[in-house]
Order: sequence, then C-alpha cells, then structure tokens
Amino acid sequence: MKSRLVVLTLSLVAIAALVLSGCAPEAAAPEAEEEAQAPEEEEDEQAAPAAPEAETYEMDFQAWPPGGPYLEQIKMFVGRVEEMSAGRIDVTLHAGGELCPMTKEFEALESGAIDWAGTCFNFNLGRFGKVGGLFGALPCGPNPTELYAWLEIGGERELINACMQQSDTDVMVVGGMLHLAGAESFGWFKEPITSLSDFDGMKYRCMGLYGDVAQKLGASVVNLPGGEIYQAFERGVIDGFEYCTPSMDYAAGFQDLGAVMHEPGMQSTNAMCRLMVREDTWNEVPDDLKPIIEAASRMSMIDHSWIHMEDAKAMVLFEEAGIEIAYLPEDVQRAIYELIQVVHEENSAADPFYKEVYEAQQEFLNAYRIVEYKVQPEYRWLYE
Repeated sequence: MKSRLVVLTLSLVAIAALVLSGCAPEAAAPEAEEEAQAPEEEEDEQAAPAAPEAETYEMDFQAWPPGGPYLEQIKMFVGRVEEMSAGRIDVTLHAGGELCPMTKEFEALESGAIDWAGTCFNFNLGRFGKVGGLFGALPCGPNPTELYAWLEIGGERELINACMQQSDTDVMVVGGMLHLAGAESFGWFKEPITSLSDFDGMKYRCMGLYGDVAQKLGASVVNLPGGEIYQAFERGVIDGFEYCTPSMDYAAGFQDLGAVMHEPGMQSTNAMCRLMVREDTWNEVPDDLKPIIEAASRMSMIDHSWIHMEDAKAMVLFEEAGIEIAYLPEDVQRAIYELIQVVHEENSAADPFYKEVYEAQQEFLNAYRIVEYKVQPEYRWLYE
C-alpha cells in the first residue's frame, strides 16, 4: 500500500513536470516575437524618406579675352560664387570669342545665343545711346573707388536699371562689377604727343565717349577689336591707339611695337565690366542662390588691389624693356578735359536722360571728393 502511494505520488509529480514543461514555451513565445520584431522597427526608422537634395544651378557665361589679368580677375569671381554656394552653383567661364564675337556679348544676350555675360556699356553705345558711356570707362571720370561708391551708395544702380528699362531690353544688370581696374594707359603712338595739333589727321583707334573728343581733335577714329590692334599698327592702318590698363597692354605685346607709350589715362579713368543676364535666365535661378551671385559680384571690388599691383608690375616691365613712357603736356591734358565737358554739354542738350545721369554723377562726385581732394594728402612730389 505504501509502495503504491509512493508510485502514485511520483507519477503525479512527473505528470505535473511534463505539463509545466509543455506550457513554458507558450508563455515565453510573445517575448521572443517582440524581440524578433524590434529590428524591423529600427529598419522602419532608417528607411524614412531623406530630405531632398538642395537644387544646383549651371551658370554658363562669356567674359573678357584670354591672355591677361582681366579674365584672371573674373576667375576670382567664379571661385567666389562656387565657394559661397558650397558648390551648388557650377560656373563655366568662356573667354571672349568662344561663344560669340568679343564685345558683342550684349547682342548675343538679347538674341538668346548666350544667357550670361561679363561686358560693359561702352561696347554698346549704339544700343543704349551716348548715356551708356557714363556707366562705363568715362573720359576724365571717376576712379575705381569713386565709381564703386557711386554704384553702392550714390544711386548709379537705380540709374542703370532706368537705362535698361528705357532701352526696352530683356537683359538686366546684376550686382556689382565682375572686373574693376584703374585708368587705362592713354595710348601708344608713332611719335610723342606734344600739342593738340599732333592728333589732327591721325588714324586713331579709340572707343566710347572719348571717340567724340578725338574727332574734335581732328583725328580719324578707327573701330577695331582688341585682337586686331597689333597688326593694324604694324601695317600702318592706324597711327595711334588706346587699349587697356598697363598689364593688359603688356600681355598684348605692345612693348614690341617700337611705339611711344603715353600717360596719364585721361581717356578712360577706370576699366570694368558688369554682370549681365537675360531676365528669363535670372528667373530660373533658385531664389536662395540669387543673393549669392549678387554678393559675389559686388565683392569683386576686393580684387581691385590685385589688378592694381599687376598694372604696377607691368609699368616696371615696360621700363625694363626700354619703353619710352611719355606724359601729355599739362596744356594738352587741360584741353582734353575741356573738350570732354563740351561733349557732355552737347549730349545733355540732345538727351534729357543723359543730362539726368551726368548731373547725378557729378553731384555725387563733388560731395565724395571733399575728403579725397581736401583732406587726404598726396605725395606726387616723391615720384616726380
């Protein structure tokens, strides 16, 4: 009896153990399933849609000719745009003549042949009228610092916009100046200029409003692209010419012409180009990138010091090459100054907008120069 009881007790214990062991996996199963599902939840979090990549913009434009510092200065603008946009603006820069004829960029913009350009008003007086010369390389006009000040704080930007509207063009000017330099050399001549009569009958390559002055001096004005000047002077097609600043003149090889180099650069007291673009092209630029392009072009004034020193180096190289650097007699300089005033008077009488722009420019310069001419000392006597 006792043994049966023991056997029965052991049997019940075994059965209970089997029951418990059989139920244990079912009780643990939900935890195992939860653990198995956890990675799936992590995968869902990782697979969340990424934010869309920032939009990029391809900027393709033509500017100055190769072989000199002008284009190098515009390359600084290109680098600045790409850096400031963190690579979202990809710029392809074409030297003058690659996409359209050099100096014909504005025509190409209007026709839609190109979308962006670095060019200047002086190349397009036939399109804008003589008033365009007031926004360009003006004879006896502002120096680079004065020109930049007029643009940024003196109201020139608004006048430029008015000029574009008056011309009924779908091209606009953006920001500041892509390239800005000091006075261009007065020019190169077969003989030194000693009096106004030396211009009489001269076949003279020059541009812009100064061409009107040259005609009043009795010269025959010849329009030639920069790349044709060297051979034209060699062959006697022209007797004298003006081109660019000293560093560009040196890059063009004019030191090998056996000509007389003349200063100071009264005919063009600055050299620069503006960033121009078709309006429909501008509207396609992402809104957050437009301020970058504008700011980068306005910052090009910083590079003026670089090109100034390039011109200084070129002047030394000219002297080392044995170039005769002659200076216009003071009476000739004064006479040229007076003649450009006559040109302004004639143009103002013929065009009210010219009069408005010229008077606005002179009013600003007269105010700006109070410090420059009366307070800031000069040391010219050290170099005479």
